[in-house]
Amino acid sequence: MTLEARGAGWRAGGTVIVDDVHFTPAVGTTVGLLGPNGSGKSTLLKLLAGQHRPSAGLITLDGITLTDWKRRDLARRIATVDQHSDTEVDLTVGDILELGRTPHRGLWGGHTEADRGAVRAAVEHTALGELLDRFWHTLSGGERQRVQIARALAQQPQELLLDEPTNHLDINHQLELLALVRELPTTTVMALHDLNLAAMFCDSLVMLSGGKIVASGTPTDVLTVDLIAAVYDVDAEVRLDGPDGVPSVRYLPPRRRLSP
Repeated sequence: MTLEARGAGWRAGGTVIVDDVHFTPAVGTTVGLLGPNGSGKSTLLKLLAGQHRPSAGLITLDGITLTDWKRRDLARRIATVDQHSDTEVDLTVGDILELGRTPHRGLWGGHTEADRGAVRAAVEHTALGELLDRFWHTLSGGERQRVQIARALAQQPQELLLDEPTNHLDINHQLELLALVRELPTTTVMALHDLNLAAMFCDSLVMLSGGKIVASGTPTDVLTVDLIAAVYDVDAEVRLDGPDGVPSVRYLPPRRRLSP
């Protein structure tokens, strides 16, 4: 079992941000959350992480409402990577990775062999061995994102939630990062803006508009000309590439709008 949203909703200042969302990612898969700015992607991730309490409906983990989980137990299961992660203290990469073990440490702290093994595995998975002694503020954007994912992996979660993990990265680092995420041994839900990257690296997609889910399914099911036009207000062509028929979206120039 894993995370599930059952009619989940969330309001801010009387405004509905997420409305009646029903959503269960398949265990061990990578799910992309799509939709324009303000569609509710980041808020849904915060609900799934237990950072927001739903104003309607439920969020459950293994069938148990998140509010009934102990915070430490929840932190052992769910890891998050936000759009903008920073620290005022200039920690080394090794220090940051060790922070991922915090939910697993006992009352007296200290590093156990299990802690060291989890950090080593995270380092190997993200190829960060040469960066362990580097300080955070000397890293590039792509390196920082890899470090944050490694920190989340050191947490040994079963569920991983990422909010725009490719934000501000160049194409090479976007591809590297998403290939890494795709291979992680977790149930992963990530918000993405780029429809083509979502089609390439996600097993399934969920399209949000106005806080509601308007489509979900395989990339081929979701990335259609009509739906892209309705949700993003753009014209596009969609073709299926390669032997697996991965959708590829090509945007068309906007139609000239004449002044009245």
